[in-house]
Amino acid sequence: MKNSITQVSLFVIAFVALSLLMSYTRPAAEEPKQYMIVKMNGGIAGMEKEVNDKLAEGWHLQGGITGWGGGAFQALVK
Repeated sequence: MKNSITQVSLFVIAFVALSLLMSYTRPAAEEPKQYMIVKMNGGIAGMEKEVNDKLAEGWHLQGGITGWGGGAFQALVK
């Protein structure tokens, strides 16, 4: 009986200590990402070509195409 109480007590103490240590850790800050917005110039074909050129340069799509004010836009991040 005494041995099991000791084991449970040590477990609780270890759990509390680990919880306190984990509360002081912070994840590393993420580097800010570069971003750009491609605007529809020359119609859909022109926008598609420009987006494909940026993808070939290593950019990645961020979200989908959006329309606003009679134009279309695509966000890209690096």
